[in-house]
Amino acid sequence: MSFGKRRSKLTRAQLRPTNPIALQQGRVARQRDRLARLAIVGVAVLATAAIVHGSGPPFTFRIGQRPTREVRVNVPEFKRLNQKKTNTERQAEVDQVPPSMVNDPAPIRDLAERLDDLMIAIAKASSLDALPENLRASWRLRNETFEELKAATDTPERRDALHLQIAKAFAPLLRDGVLGYDTLPRHEESSRTLAVRGPGQNAKQSHRVPRERVVPERVAKPEGPVYKDFVTAFGDPRVGPLLFQLIAEKLAGTPTLTYEEPYTTTQRELARGRVEDVYDTYRQGDVLLDQDQKIEEEQLILLRLEHDKASGTLGIGGRIRRVSSMILLVAALFALIGYYVVRHEPAVACELNRVAALCGLVVAAIGLVRLLAMQPWDAELIPVAIAAMIIAIAYNPHFALMVTFALCLLTSLALGTGIDHFLVVMGGTAAGVLTLNEVRTRTKLIKVGATAALGYFLLTWATGMWQNEPIGLIASDSFWRAGWGLMAGFFLGGSLPFVENSFGIVTGISLLELGDITHPLLQELVRRAPGTHNHSITVGAIAESAAERIGAHALLVRIGAYFHDIGKMLKPHYFVENQAGAANRHANLAPAMSTLIIIGHVKDGVDLGRQHHLPERIIDLIEQHHGTTLVEYFYHEANRRNDGNPDAAAVQERAFRYPGPKPQSKEAGILMVADAVESASRTLSEPTPGRIEGLVRDLIEKRLRDGQFDECGLTLREIGEIRESLIKSLIGIYHGRVKYPEQRTA
Repeated sequence: MSFGKRRSKLTRAQLRPTNPIALQQGRVARQRDRLARLAIVGVAVLATAAIVHGSGPPFTFRIGQRPTREVRVNVPEFKRLNQKKTNTERQAEVDQVPPSMVNDPAPIRDLAERLDDLMIAIAKASSLDALPENLRASWRLRNETFEELKAATDTPERRDALHLQIAKAFAPLLRDGVLGYDTLPRHEESSRTLAVRGPGQNAKQSHRVPRERVVPERVAKPEGPVYKDFVTAFGDPRVGPLLFQLIAEKLAGTPTLTYEEPYTTTQRELARGRVEDVYDTYRQGDVLLDQDQKIEEEQLILLRLEHDKASGTLGIGGRIRRVSSMILLVAALFALIGYYVVRHEPAVACELNRVAALCGLVVAAIGLVRLLAMQPWDAELIPVAIAAMIIAIAYNPHFALMVTFALCLLTSLALGTGIDHFLVVMGGTAAGVLTLNEVRTRTKLIKVGATAALGYFLLTWATGMWQNEPIGLIASDSFWRAGWGLMAGFFLGGSLPFVENSFGIVTGISLLELGDITHPLLQELVRRAPGTHNHSITVGAIAESAAERIGAHALLVRIGAYFHDIGKMLKPHYFVENQAGAANRHANLAPAMSTLIIIGHVKDGVDLGRQHHLPERIIDLIEQHHGTTLVEYFYHEANRRNDGNPDAAAVQERAFRYPGPKPQSKEAGILMVADAVESASRTLSEPTPGRIEGLVRDLIEKRLRDGQFDECGLTLREIGEIRESLIKSLIGIYHGRVKYPEQRTA
């Protein structure tokens, strides 16, 4: 029995492209996309090589290590700044700069004039009582002192001589001045010399004065330097001491020196700057470390200086060879990953965004490794672990292991570590990646981090004992690495939403949140189209079992099934599961119009999904769950109506097909079949196991012949597994029930 007219075969001319311009444009667009992907990979190779190479050969020594051989200087010479000696010499030079003082001699000059006036008054007075009272009180004159001074001024010649002697005695005081008790700040009290100059003089005209000559307690002290200079100015040995006793107290209370702090500070900084750095010189062959000597901070500084000197002496030719070899090594690793991606992850290789994200992740991880390696915390394994976990979540653990191998090798090259460090990072990260299958709970990533931490801990002890490292260093490294491994799990768990958005990942946690019945779209579907909702729940159950059977993403299929028909809620009564005995609204519509309504639920579902920010993988399932299948009922109905009208135009089959695309993933292919068989099984009047099996086989074979599975990657074996799973699930749904006799009413 046939339905409608048989489709005519396409001629060879019809099979050829009718628009060569469009074909050429498509070829050019694909070529540009390919070149863009290659350009991104090339930039990533250069950036990674630059990061791994750094500024030169890596520095491999660490605090706590004990080298198994004697370490000697391998460069002709290098110098190390001796900060202690430099500071000592600079401080000695600073100490040579005395505090700068400005001397105002006016108070001392006034004191000298007053003393001279006193001598004149004494010479004129006949007795002590003849002097004015205020003069006697201010100088505290006694009769003995008056008599001695009276005798020294008894003649005009002696008075003139005394006047000159007083001027000579005050000359040093006028020149050097007197220091006040609080003139100098506390930090200058230890200065033994002062630089004194007059108010109108410049700094070059200052002269050095011992501090003991100007301090008040030394100025007024008998037998002091000021006292000796003062009394020696007088010819009569009795006059000098008497006059000094008169002025001593007044002199000590007459400060004339002022401290110039800005000028003093400037001069000391200049003096400090004149002293050059003092270096210790190490020459080729000098021993830096003895065998088995523990590396401390001091030795590490010397080793780094020697390493920097060796790197600086590397010639241009050596640098070019090193850079070229590094680029080749990095390019080889990228080529290895690229081969794996093209062979096993073609979806990644064909998408520019995914290639860019993957390359960016690798470059960022190596960059962070380089930055974190500057600290002695072994934190460089965090970026490697997180990058590997992200790839395992986004794609699969096998791909993550391939990238982990490359990252660990690049890390070892960048840090100059040996095979022991590579084994620790690779083994611990691999342990975490292999336990990371599907993330359905927040604690999953913490458990993965704990597994990685255990791997780091055990491998650090194993490699440390193998390399005969100190137990203290092994213990420190093992705990640090285990802690960072655990922190990687916590960090990734907290940042998982950002990772999902950046890489387009849909984790089990997000899927479970979407599958909650309180989701607005599901709530609206229950309210507007309860039949469609019931159909979606059933499709989700049988599709999940089929996906689990072939190892596909079962949770994604189930949650995708919940949303695959949300577009029907906009016109729910045009779909049979929601009519509930009401009149068929397609009865008065043309088959083409009915087809547009039926097909439209796919586009409406995609629009609703995007409005509610569903993940792209769910939207893909909504868009692909019918592929490009034929709406058979209305297609045959259109042909039936045209059979009685010879003038009617031929029915175009493509007008009755879904716009597609065909399923692009195994999950979409499973959903297509589960949706079809669940809907069709409801039409069976007696759903016996045999009828269910025949129905499922027919529907799958029809879609297989129609080419609907050509682009989803399902193999014939997997299609057979899906068929058997769906048959088993549907038989379980429509299993026979015992018919109980009716209860008799009392």
